[in-house]
Amino acid sequence: MMKTPSRMQTLALTSLILGFLGILTPIIGALGSRVDLWSFVTGIYLTPAGLLLALVGLLIGLIAMLRLRKLGERLVLAAHGAGLSLLVSLYLGGMLISIFSVPPIHNVSTDIEDPPQFSHAQSLRAQHENSLDYESEVIGPLQREGYPEVAPLVMALARDEMYGRVKRVLIDMGMEVAREDPDSGEIEAVASTFWFGFKDDLVVRLREVEAGTRLDVRSVSRVGQVDLGANANRIMEIIRRVEEAS
Repeated sequence: MMKTPSRMQTLALTSLILGFLGILTPIIGALGSRVDLWSFVTGIYLTPAGLLLALVGLLIGLIAMLRLRKLGERLVLAAHGAGLSLLVSLYLGGMLISIFSVPPIHNVSTDIEDPPQFSHAQSLRAQHENSLDYESEVIGPLQREGYPEVAPLVMALARDEMYGRVKRVLIDMGMEVAREDPDSGEIEAVASTFWFGFKDDLVVRLREVEAGTRLDVRSVSRVGQVDLGANANRIMEIIRRVEEAS
């Protein structure tokens, strides 16, 4: 009879280990892609693999908790394993669900009809990476439905003042300024994502209008067809910071 509780404690430990592996697997996948140990596709696939590990850990942890409770044994290890696996499952599951909750686009612009154009970014991109072309007929409807809040910003500022403000915001956000053209009111920059280190190209266009200066921003991923909302969120963050800057 003494062997049964021991087996359940082993299951409880297994649940805890699987919970840790569940969160470590996508982290390792992302970091491995960042340092070119494998492709970004492999790194992304390790996220659902981590979710599977966590779900198995959760199931094993729950079984161990039920059996240990019946046997009058301590549930601490099993509860920790099930709890950790549950948290990891919820987190990774939420990440995967977000893939299907955002538009399947990687090219976002505040101006759909006349998007800002890149002149330097193409030289930074490899042949196999995404095109910088903007297909308004395809992207426009998806962006309008998924990101209706992405729109130009107009401020009662001179273009030169707005230009300096935008440049400071880009630098403060950790972007690398790749091209500056104050005469045309354009800035190109490169943003890197935190985990995978994905490179996204960004162009800012400033135009004088009757009310002051209009700011348009376009952000395009170099790889991948779905960006999990990264480009739209980046554009909205830039606009928010420019509005709040003094």
